[in-house]
This record gives sequence, C-alpha cells and structure tokens, in this order.
Amino acid sequence: MNLPNPVRVSIVALSLMSIPALAQNAAPTATPAPTPTVTPAPMPEPTATPAPTPPVTATPTVTATPAVTVTAAPVATTPADTSANPEQMKTQMAKMQTAMNENRAKMEAADAAMKTHMDTQQAAMKSDVEMKHAMIAQLQTMSDQIQQLNDRITALSAQLEAATAKPVKPVKAKPAQ
Repeated sequence: MNLPNPVRVSIVALSLMSIPALAQNAAPTATPAPTPTVTPAPMPEPTATPAPTPPVTATPTVTATPAVTVTAAPVATTPADTSANPEQMKTQMAKMQTAMNENRAKMEAADAAMKTHMDTQQAAMKSDVEMKHAMIAQLQTMSDQIQQLNDRITALSAQLEAATAKPVKPVKAKPAQ
C-alpha cells in the first residue's frame, strides 16, 4: 500500500494518540519529506527517421523516514483525580500498605530460611573439618605404630641373626718353622 507521506504521518500520529501514556503529551508534528520532482530527459534533435521513443513513466519511490523521535514517558502510578474522593485514596493507601507488609514478611521469611541454610552449611563444614582432623590424627597414630613395629622387627631380626650365627673360632696361627 503506497500512501502519500502526509497520510502516513497522520496515521502514525493517530496511533500514537491512542496510547494512553502518550496521549497526555502533545502529539509530535512531522514535516512530510519532499516528494521527488521528475524532469524529463531532453529530446535529441530529430533526424531523417527518428526512432520511436518509449513513453516515460516516473514512479517515485517513497520511503518513510521519521522526522521526530517519540519517547514514551513513564506513567504515574497514582490516579490524577484522587482529591475528589478521599475514601478511594485511603483504600488505595491501605492496599499499598498491605502489599508492602506482605512483601516485607516474605523477605523476612526468605532471610530467615537463608540464615538457617547458611548456619547448616557452616555446621556441616565445621563437622567435615573436625572429621578430617580426626582422620589425620588417626593416620599419624597408625604411622607411629608402624614405625614402632618396624623398629621392633629390626631389633628382633638382629637378635635372630646373632642367635643363629655360628660361633666364630679364632684361628690360631701356625708356628713358623
């Protein structure tokens, strides 16, 4: 659908005005892009037999380029006409207070659960560290016992060799002749 530029701009302006947040602000006015002008090419001088010239039809291509950038402003959360009905304002304030209290209670419950979880993790880590220390102490005791057994085996092996060794008789030297 090729619509002229002013029609597109008015459609855009109408659609922007239908958005409630933007309807509070004045609608931006856009200047239409200039339409291209078509100038026919100069005709060559006629010769004896001119060749038929094809008809020239110019169709300008129109691309919409926005001239104004529109940014949506944040909408206020409180109604504009609360002064007319103070009961409505009190009701809204009570609802907001209730919602805030519920959120605060939820956050406190989540904090308590997180603290409990962290305390449990810390106790588990402490238990793990104590268990590792106990294992290291037990391994050290076992290592000491193994060393004592090795020393005892060495001592017993030396006694066994001494007991099973043949007594060495001193060799007497032969008298010289």
